[in-house]
Amino acid sequence: MPIETRIARRYLWMSRKRAHTIFLSLISILGLAVGVATLLFSLALLAGFQDQIKQRMIATSPQILIEPAGKNTIDDSDAIVAAGRAAGLKTVEPIVSGMGWGANDVAERGGRPVRIRSFVPGNEPASDATARTWTPMEGEPTIFLTRNFAASLSLNVGDLVTVVVPRTRLTPFGPAPVWRKYRITRLLPPPANEERAGDGYLAIAEAQSLFGLAGPTSIEMYGPTELAEPTQTKLAEKFPKVQVKTWKEINRPLFLALRLEKFVMFATISLIIFVAALNLISSMSMLIMEKRPAVGVLRTLGATQRTVLSIFLQVGLFIGLSGTLLGNLFGLGLAWAANRFQLVPLPRDLYFIPYLPFSIDPSDVLGVNVVAVALTVLATWYPARTASRLDPIAAIKEE
Repeated sequence: MPIETRIARRYLWMSRKRAHTIFLSLISILGLAVGVATLLFSLALLAGFQDQIKQRMIATSPQILIEPAGKNTIDDSDAIVAAGRAAGLKTVEPIVSGMGWGANDVAERGGRPVRIRSFVPGNEPASDATARTWTPMEGEPTIFLTRNFAASLSLNVGDLVTVVVPRTRLTPFGPAPVWRKYRITRLLPPPANEERAGDGYLAIAEAQSLFGLAGPTSIEMYGPTELAEPTQTKLAEKFPKVQVKTWKEINRPLFLALRLEKFVMFATISLIIFVAALNLISSMSMLIMEKRPAVGVLRTLGATQRTVLSIFLQVGLFIGLSGTLLGNLFGLGLAWAANRFQLVPLPRDLYFIPYLPFSIDPSDVLGVNVVAVALTVLATWYPARTASRLDPIAAIKEE
């Protein structure tokens, strides 16, 4: 063991004259431990929530989204659908979507904008478990509405809703907006993905007829996430006239917001470690004042300024490592136990998860440890440098 390390250990734990020096060192270790444990626990909670959000986004978002470039519809939709299925994606759906105006003519409550989205017959969206269904008359146009949108217009299953779309048709009296009445046959639960979900759902042929389109406005492909990027490359090369996006690109704004949230939390809670590092400065200053005569003796025996600087830097490093290790044990242990035994339950009727999730990310743990040790060394640098510049003759006279 180097002589500097042995002296540093002795200075830290074998102070016989003044026990308060050891007490201040213990306070510094405890402060660092509390800061590290709090930061690790908070990051584990945030990572757990973000993992749940990402899983739900992956489950509800298509792994590949095809959109037209410079047009309203996709021309080679059949070929693109066949290519997506050949690439191994399980579900490939052409989609027609657009905005319209929904109204309840009976209640005379006006109307509100409605997002129309198509579905392929045989793959209808699941109805709300608490809602009843309606069997329409043969040939009667039908629509599915979300429960929230239907409630906003005082509509229920079996009622009629008028949908007006932003296009016109020629009549003997001039151009008139296109509108149709639909029988509501099913109410749907609130959508999981608010960005692209619809308020009303029509069969794809009816949606194309309503909006006057000759093809789908997008194509959604679902399947294993690992196939997203290779399939994107193949489709982009084969069909250059469309835009091909993966689930990462679709949800990029959300992922950026989640990363920013983690960075802000990391920077904010790191202030606890910074305060503990400031406390370490006072602890080191007290230790140096006590050891001034000993430093003078070391300098007269041949110790250089670099040797003295190394001794006190190692004292601060011992304190930092001890507090960091203790904080890791407490913070990671508490996060693991809270997630393993579900110590913080949540009301099932308010949240989509039954308990607070905690996820330990190795990169977060590494970052916290690096920040804690780095702040410890920086806090120790000035007192240690001051000790290395002591006049050995003046220090010995103080004894």
